[in-house]
Amino acid sequence: MFLHADFNHIFFNMFAVLMFAPVLEREWGEKKFLAYYLICGLGAALAQELVWMGMFNAQMIHPIWAENVLTIGSSGAVFGILLAFGWLFPDVRMFILFIPIPIRARILVIIYAAIELLAGLGSIAGFSADHVAHFAHLGGMVFG
Repeated sequence: MFLHADFNHIFFNMFAVLMFAPVLEREWGEKKFLAYYLICGLGAALAQELVWMGMFNAQMIHPIWAENVLTIGSSGAVFGILLAFGWLFPDVRMFILFIPIPIRARILVIIYAAIELLAGLGSIAGFSADHVAHFAHLGGMVFG
């Protein structure tokens, strides 16, 4: 959770934390927020590892590739934060960068989850190899 692949990876994760975490921390308090963040991050890693184990056991990935895979980043915990924000403040109107139409937080969360599910299924089916742990993102939401 505390390592990232490159500058963009850490920048966008920390930008999301900056946008959503302070509101949740004020709502819950520091200890509860920290526990939530860590649980979402660890749950995200567990979810991604379970998906990779299932793919390995189903012989969908080569054993050599499976041994050299790392899961890094706080994206799963960030998706847990996004879920909590959408759950606690569902009607807050937000703007997505470059799209000048306000969207409610709960709709944004549903859209993000759907995109991650489709992208994850696409990577399992072999339609993309973007090296993104999509099921870690979903795992962070599930554990959240």
